[in-house]
Amino acid sequence: MIEEKICSGLKYLISYPAGFRADRKYPLVVFLHGAGTRCDDTEVLKRNNCFVNLQKRQERGYILLAPLCGVHDWNEVMQTVVGIIGGVLESGFVDRARVYATGNSMGGYGTWELAAIRPEWFAAIMPVCGGGIAAFAQRLAGVPVRAFHGLRDTVVDPAESLQMAKAVNSAGGRAELILFPEAEHNCWDAVYSDESNYDWLLGCSRAEDLPGRE
Repeated sequence: MIEEKICSGLKYLISYPAGFRADRKYPLVVFLHGAGTRCDDTEVLKRNNCFVNLQKRQERGYILLAPLCGVHDWNEVMQTVVGIIGGVLESGFVDRARVYATGNSMGGYGTWELAAIRPEWFAAIMPVCGGGIAAFAQRLAGVPVRAFHGLRDTVVDPAESLQMAKAVNSAGGRAELILFPEAEHNCWDAVYSDESNYDWLLGCSRAEDLPGRE
């Protein structure tokens, strides 16, 4: 089951696993798409390869939340995205210990930014071929990171992922960077079709006593 909703002018999709019941609690995966999907039509988002791959894996039992960016980048609408996620977290059917964020390219940047804004929400993040602001890395010290980048990427320099991973680790965090030696910008097809990445992501859980846990 998939629903289209809107918040402060920003459309988003929320996809539920088979057998969903509102009186149960489920992991939540937040997906931020790349620049090529920017538009005002959620049908385009439904055809996004990353979203399709994430939706296919919902037999693992998670809810998939995917906002649709219709402007230049995620930074312009990030506060609305934060509001959307916050509303879903208050719904009562999300396992607050198992909330995750991932995104590719522009959405990779958005994933780093979102996690830095609300690190207390996330059990782990998977930014794909994006980058962030290294000065904010200390905010991610409690959030496990698995980042990905193609070494032949000429759209986003792989050094951007390397910089963020190093900064998180220097701040005492746990950031792993997986590089694809032969991949150009699109390494996301490999990432979102690899079952081991879902094993890792969904295997992360926030401890009850972590600072900021509500």
